[in-house]
Amino acid sequence: MRYALFRFPSCLAALAVLAGLALAAPVAARAADGPMELAGIRLGQSVDELAGKLASSDIDRSPQRPSIGVVPLLALPGYRSGYADVGLCAKPGRVVRVKMNYADDSLAFFNKVMEALRKRYGEPKEWRGNAFGTLRTWKWSLRAPGGEPVSLILMHYEGEDGAFTDGNSIRIAATSLVREEELCQAVKRKASGANPAGGVGAVEAESLGLDWFLPR
Repeated sequence: MRYALFRFPSCLAALAVLAGLALAAPVAARAADGPMELAGIRLGQSVDELAGKLASSDIDRSPQRPSIGVVPLLALPGYRSGYADVGLCAKPGRVVRVKMNYADDSLAFFNKVMEALRKRYGEPKEWRGNAFGTLRTWKWSLRAPGGEPVSLILMHYEGEDGAFTDGNSIRIAATSLVREEELCQAVKRKASGANPAGGVGAVEAESLGLDWFLPR
């Protein structure tokens, strides 16, 4: 009898630990299961596969981001606009990032989406905002089922700074694919002998004078 009484608390403790692990496992699985698709557009697919979802087939190429092009998307149900970033070097036309702007730009909708993302992916790793509450940005750093690193960003903005999109927006990016495009472009630039600084070295910049670099 003394042997049974001695083992009983240990058994309860072991069962409690196992129960805790069982409850925690689904949450951990969800937090590690990063998204690869947004609004029916999948990271890694070709832009040619987006027939019927493109506002234009033209790829916008920016001198500031020579490795990535931008393709505008149609206003899909529940979204007012969006775009897909596609590679221009390693795999031209491959979707590496998707950003969608919600039709509902209210803070209440933002909070509703935020809570749903928390339940699905766990707590975000990074927050950016301002003291006035006009900018709220949450970021998750996740991994897709195949192990690919995925960045997920939810943003709310209400202000006059054109650098941010008004209202509510969400973005997913395959960070390893973005990096592949950037490295490919860096190799091409180096092979061509191009200067990433536009040919302006430190000595020449100093000779121009600081006033040259300031707005008037």
